[in-house]
Amino acid sequence: MTPTLTSLDKSYWRQARRLIGIASLLFISACASTPPLSVPPPIKTPPPAVAIPIPDSGGISELPEPVEINKPIVPVSPTVIETHRQSDAVIALLDSAETAQQQGDFKSAQTTLQRAQRIAPRDPAVYYNLAITHRNLEDYRLAEQVALKGVSIVQGQRDQLRKFWLLIADIRLQAGDIVAAEKAEHTASRY
Repeated sequence: MTPTLTSLDKSYWRQARRLIGIASLLFISACASTPPLSVPPPIKTPPPAVAIPIPDSGGISELPEPVEINKPIVPVSPTVIETHRQSDAVIALLDSAETAQQQGDFKSAQTTLQRAQRIAPRDPAVYYNLAITHRNLEDYRLAEQVALKGVSIVQGQRDQLRKFWLLIADIRLQAGDIVAAEKAEHTASRY
């Protein structure tokens, strides 16, 4: 006995074919509405290398060893930091500020040292004297900030670092922060 399709089965298959046809049409229309992919330009190959004739002298002896060519470059921090010569203008301003300090005119010294700082922003002497001036004006927070900037400038110079850290210890002590002053003295003792 052969199986026969009932009218319900036939209706089911007809709807399935219609759905497949609609899905196919949607797929084709979606593919047709997308812009075509752009084709990348062809890759140009470089021209062949030019052969350089080798001299008949029997070989080249000046070529370095292959190890020297591939040797990695490792940066080395300097063991001695070069100090730059102060300009005449900065020297004159430092002298003027020192005279003002000795006379007790700390505001004038501060103004003069700030001018020197604009001229020579990497001069540790300017930062040292400016920190002292701020300390004398009892602006301990600013005095410490200026001294710490000086510390960042003199990295690698042990004597200068010791001098700045002792100044920071003094500033902190005058500000009443004994614990922080002891820490700065300890840091200064390492140099």
